[in-house]
Amino acid sequence: MIGRLKRDPIERARMPSPHDDPPRDDDREPGWPRTGGDDRDVDDRDHDHDRARADGSYDESTQPGAPAETPPGGDPHGTDPGHDGPGEDDDRPPLHERSRLAAFLGATGYVVGVFAFSMAVFLLLSFALLPFAFVADDPMTFFESIERVLIFVDPVVMGVGTAILAAISFWRGWVPRRAVGFSVPNAREVLVVVGGVIGLLALGLVTSVVPEYFGVPPSEHALMLEEGSVQFYVGLAVLSILVIGPVEEVLFRGLIQNYLRPAYGTAGTVVVTSILFAAVHLFAYSMQAPPLETVLVSLAGIFVLSLVLGGIYERYRNIVVVSAIHGFYNAVLFLSLIWA
Repeated sequence: MIGRLKRDPIERARMPSPHDDPPRDDDREPGWPRTGGDDRDVDDRDHDHDRARADGSYDESTQPGAPAETPPGGDPHGTDPGHDGPGEDDDRPPLHERSRLAAFLGATGYVVGVFAFSMAVFLLLSFALLPFAFVADDPMTFFESIERVLIFVDPVVMGVGTAILAAISFWRGWVPRRAVGFSVPNAREVLVVVGGVIGLLALGLVTSVVPEYFGVPPSEHALMLEEGSVQFYVGLAVLSILVIGPVEEVLFRGLIQNYLRPAYGTAGTVVVTSILFAAVHLFAYSMQAPPLETVLVSLAGIFVLSLVLGGIYERYRNIVVVSAIHGFYNAVLFLSLIWA
């Protein structure tokens, strides 16, 4: 036992003595107390640190031995292969700070870009199919059939345009990729989807019945005016769940809403996005040249529904949730036409 307590003479010579002068910081060896003006015991300093942690004033980065601060993105040298560029993390602002006017113009550019791409593909397909009309037995019937097909093709084309814009936005740092929020809904979010669909149906009923009570009935969406078979409406319902809902939500909530947030804040972003969302439905609700007031009533209803979707997205930041709500809501409307 005593033998264990004996130290080598050289080791004893290296141990600091309380009578020795403290070494300088640059040649201090292990065993010497910390210098720098704090002569308190280690226990006292640890006690102060614990109290600072409790009241939230403790800063780990200022303590001796703390690692160097790493910039957003995870790699202090900017060479992390897993870093996708500016604006990757959900809570980081996009690379480019923008004014409200610039943000609004940029958001409008998203909408114009997608619909211009869709229109260009639509015209290209129409001209490509035009020669077949001259050899058809009934050209009018042929064009009507093509129109029905293009109803199902157009949302897919919009999806391609939205995907291209999303890729450009992530690459340029206009919208953080992780901010869009692609994740499988948990049990709570599934309940939100169910409640959201029911809530939108109830809200849509209110926004339709109340104006009609005052003598201003809303106009009908162009697809609601189509005369089709059961298979046609079932196909539209499936298309709404798989394509229409997800594409419109990725464009307006995933891209535009995240693009606008740094300039407008949460509430302003939801409002501005809803204005754009309602505006793009102008053509669909004015196909039959209805009175202006009926079109405005319909767009007001779309605006309110978009406010709900935008608020849910801001709360859960999961694009799958709002896509499911939007898709199933549209699907119920299309299926209701079977019994109308």
